[in-house]
Amino acid sequence: MTYERPGSPKHRECTLLRGVRIERGTHDDWRSFAPLHYRSHNAGAVTDIFRMVYAESPAARPCEAQRSPAMHHPQSPLLVAVIVYSRSPLTLAARARATGGRYSTAGLGRVAGARLINAELRIISRVVVAPNWRGLGLAGRLVTETMPLVGTPYVESLAAMGEMHPMFTRAGMTAYPLPPSREGERLRAALEAAGLARTDRRSARALAAALDRLDPARRDLAEREIARWARSYLGAKNHRVNQPDRPRLLDLVARHLDSRPVYYLWKNVHA
Repeated sequence: MTYERPGSPKHRECTLLRGVRIERGTHDDWRSFAPLHYRSHNAGAVTDIFRMVYAESPAARPCEAQRSPAMHHPQSPLLVAVIVYSRSPLTLAARARATGGRYSTAGLGRVAGARLINAELRIISRVVVAPNWRGLGLAGRLVTETMPLVGTPYVESLAAMGEMHPMFTRAGMTAYPLPPSREGERLRAALEAAGLARTDRRSARALAAALDRLDPARRDLAEREIARWARSYLGAKNHRVNQPDRPRLLDLVARHLDSRPVYYLWKNVHA
């Protein structure tokens, strides 16, 4: 692992990472990191959890870019990242295109199709890295090293901002960009009809200011459509449980409305 910053020699080794290892994790590991993920704490029917921990060794020294008191002399292995695998959903349109219709239930029947999906597929439902450890390539390493351990011929994933964060392709997965969702198209049209431009949602703060400048009727329309989109994006159940407030809703819109989701598939050639 190398690290570069302005004014420093190139290719300085971050020997801190020599103390990082990957091992089987628990639901407690995931629960401790769940609040750091932008979506819900519900990761579906979880089948495998792996964690990345740091245990300082004599050979390791801090990477200057990530210097933090929490990284020095931990009393026990420090949890730095978690990946969660779950049973794959039975229907996923992008999967049919990526696999040539292998998992279509049309010819198998629903029960046989479900058994085949459960036997051959797992989905990466969550990848979370502790804030002080981001930017070191740990998420990609976690994906690369744990996919072969789940024991299925295929691993898939859906990423809301896959084109901006290509860690899955770097881990060896094949990307299949998805068309915009109907819910997203509806919200974009509603915001435009209310008089808001794309630049008005460059951040949650900018969107809030733009909404507050609208007359009451157009503001109410925009905020109703934002709430509708958020229920679809988060899932109705998760929306009820989390009850996002206005700042949270606007942050979701600013961060994710204009992102292009990507489906990823990895084939285990040894399975």
